[in-house]
Amino acid sequence: MQSNEKPFAGTELGLNYWIKGKLEAFGLSDTGMVRENNQDSFCVDFNSGVYLVADGMGGRAGGEVASQLAVTWINWELSRKLEMLMSRDMTSRRATVAQAINVASLKIYERSLELPQFRGMGTTSTLLWIPPPSIASQKLPTTAIIAHVGDSRCYLLRSGLLYQITEDHSLVHEQIKSGLLKKSDPLATQIRNVITRCVGYQEEEEVDTFALDLLNNDRFLLCSDGLTNKVHDTEILEKLSQPDLRAVPGELIALANKRGGEDNITAIVVSVI
Repeated sequence: MQSNEKPFAGTELGLNYWIKGKLEAFGLSDTGMVRENNQDSFCVDFNSGVYLVADGMGGRAGGEVASQLAVTWINWELSRKLEMLMSRDMTSRRATVAQAINVASLKIYERSLELPQFRGMGTTSTLLWIPPPSIASQKLPTTAIIAHVGDSRCYLLRSGLLYQITEDHSLVHEQIKSGLLKKSDPLATQIRNVITRCVGYQEEEEVDTFALDLLNNDRFLLCSDGLTNKVHDTEILEKLSQPDLRAVPGELIALANKRGGEDNITAIVVSVI
């Protein structure tokens, strides 16, 4: 079963909040069946609480550089600001995560000015931050923060329902949302890879942020569009519902490759226990 509604925020009494401070996460990235290099990068860091997918663009070298810089700088920024991220002021916490993405945007933009082949490079950035198990609250509901730029996605599986948390910053999505285009239109396929926001094309970018109170048994998928362009939401739901998530990234990537694998493919699964 799949829903487009936003998941319940978790403020009602009686819900089984995630207070154990335990989680598991598995990530995998693949070049795909067509491209020679992988412009995707990802991060799974239990110590900083950072789970991140970045899909780079901007030529053969530029995309790799941009996504690697995004992963490096975002994780570094959030690692050194853990105390701030544990603050009860949710507005400040969300701003801190957005700022980390824009630090990366500035670093990528500065690097793009250094060499002509890097001009115009950028990357998506889809980030899930969960308080590290070592410092997770044992008394208060624990809140995750999702931050997003581009068309990589974050999904949540909760109580048998699959939610797409992020909204694609892409031309095709905006055209469909405004009623100017239908998913079945040929043009939708032609402009599918045109994104309207990215990290690093300019010094600063608008970042979508969300806060989500975690419940026991929540499961997340972060992935690049190399996966979502080939794998249906019903199939994602089926894979995320498996008892053991260890093999899920590989299974999803194999499915995308079986259907052509024209793009790089990255998947991270995170489960709170």
